Amino acid sequence: MPRAKKSTDTWNYEASVEQVESIIAHLETGDLPLADIFEQFEKAVSELKKCDTFLQEKQQKAQLLIETLMPENAE
Repeated sequence: MPRAKKSTDTWNYEASVEQVESIIAHLETGDLPLADIFEQFEKAVSELKKCDTFLQEKQQKAQLLIETLMPENAE
């Protein structure tokens, strides 16, 4: 397998959410210099985008599966 594919496969939704929660908790302490705040914020936004993409893809797959279960309307 190519490396890029392998690194994508190791991404985990739950771990990403935990990372964002950890960043938020760290930001809320108010102990970070301003430059670090922006860096951490950028990381959180990046992870949230990945989560959003993941959820949209899963929602589309679920919708397709539901549609295959629906009987055709015979009128």
